[in-house]
Amino acid sequence: MAQLGLGHVISFVLSGLLSFVIYRLYEFISERLLERELCHTHQCRPIPQYQHEDGLLRRALGKKQAEAYAAGRAAPFAQDLFKKYGNTWLEPSWKRTTVHTCDPKNIQAVTSTSFANFGLKPLREGLSDPFIGKGILMVDGAEWAHARNLIRPTFARTQISDFDAFEKHFRKALALIPGDGSTVDLQPIFKRLYLDTSTEFFLGESIQSLSPESSFNAEDFLTAFDTALKGVAKRNKKGRFGFLHFWGSDWKKACAKVHRFIDRYVEKALQEQKSNCPATDSEKPKSGQEYTKSKKEKVVLLHDMAKETSDKIELRNQILNVFFPARDSTAIALSNTMYLLARHPRVWNKLRADVLSLGDKPLTFENLKSLPYLRHTINEEEKKKAIRLHSPINLTFRMALRPTILPTGGCDGPLSSSSSSSHPILIPRGTVVCTHIYTLHRLPSIWSPDPETFRPERWSQTEKNPHRPTSGWEYIPFLGGPRICPAQNMVLGEIAYAVARMCREFVGVEERDGEEWREEYRMTAESRFGCKVGLRRA
Repeated sequence: MAQLGLGHVISFVLSGLLSFVIYRLYEFISERLLERELCHTHQCRPIPQYQHEDGLLRRALGKKQAEAYAAGRAAPFAQDLFKKYGNTWLEPSWKRTTVHTCDPKNIQAVTSTSFANFGLKPLREGLSDPFIGKGILMVDGAEWAHARNLIRPTFARTQISDFDAFEKHFRKALALIPGDGSTVDLQPIFKRLYLDTSTEFFLGESIQSLSPESSFNAEDFLTAFDTALKGVAKRNKKGRFGFLHFWGSDWKKACAKVHRFIDRYVEKALQEQKSNCPATDSEKPKSGQEYTKSKKEKVVLLHDMAKETSDKIELRNQILNVFFPARDSTAIALSNTMYLLARHPRVWNKLRADVLSLGDKPLTFENLKSLPYLRHTINEEEKKKAIRLHSPINLTFRMALRPTILPTGGCDGPLSSSSSSSHPILIPRGTVVCTHIYTLHRLPSIWSPDPETFRPERWSQTEKNPHRPTSGWEYIPFLGGPRICPAQNMVLGEIAYAVARMCREFVGVEERDGEEWREEYRMTAESRFGCKVGLRRA
């Protein structure tokens, strides 16, 4: 009887395994048939492939990429590969097959027209959890829609920046900048500036890191924050092998320090929400009207989200997901602006004359919009949170959730070349699509005759330039589609305001580091050597 019982168990297990194998085989065959039908319907062609020097080992490219990252030359290294293989090419790998593209049509498909076919969660799930959790930047589908609905209403009410509040912090930053021409690194100052403005907008209180009387150890916090972000970046870079970047003590301490800081504000916001009384009938909006805050009442993202959820971990995760790109990207964009202006005195002088044409008029949103050369400089340098030549966001990744067609990239010639790469291509499920913003913003077909040159005049409508971008997908500092940054107008206003204030405050700016640009990657790309300049006050 015991043997009979064991036989039944073995038979049951084998039947289950066989059923599983048959199901997976059916799934595999069905998907291949679907891919074949899609290829036939859309007349797809093969994608040019990177030719691994080490054959089937497929390790050579990864080694070269690691060396380029270490040297701060990852983006230019990728740009060279596009010059060889065309605007879309495939990287065969034993880890994950990746399609690299800088083609505007393909980027539009991935981020907008075929948005539902691509996701972030399979790439980031588990890798970022120890620090920033399941926030809006880490999830897809219903979870992402829920996070977006928590965040978007606050940004919808703050499309135009509060320059009065920003000026208060900017004056403190100016006090740390010498005006006698001595060398100063603007990058850490701008990081502290946006740390102060970001904490005020997101948490309700500025930590006042720029104030000499502040008891808050800003340097210690920023070090912990950057250490935590570096850990996440290392795990993300390893992809499915991200778990190999262990939960080390330094990373654990850094994450815990940032969490304790955010959690204090979460607790306070929830307590305030509990103590708030419901609006009286006279305070409630009348039929057909929307409730709007008074101009004097401060808009705080955490307080608004606390009205929708009391989950402390969710509130912390959502705040961290919007805090680090807002603080890092905006500070880096402003720093990169000054980096370029210091190396182009002609542009600085022309920009300053444009700003000074306002005379004593206040730097309102409307007055800033009226300055043509400032607008062109912002377009050339950092339009709305990213820059053309040195973008804080160089790459984006999406995984195909189902077999999908991209409109261009298939070739007629050898797979090792980029000949006639204009046919549709098939992206099988599980393939990663990497979009290269750095290379897109330097494509000769869009930015000729001088794609590598910093020249704001290219944006002037009076200049005869047949290569000026003609579609919204040729220049995408905010990407596009449903995941477009909700704070774009607010950030654009703050950076334009800061650049205009620098022009009013200083008569000249000189570069002082003498270093060629090198990237430093955390979750964003910044100048490895900072922004060392000399400024003279007007």
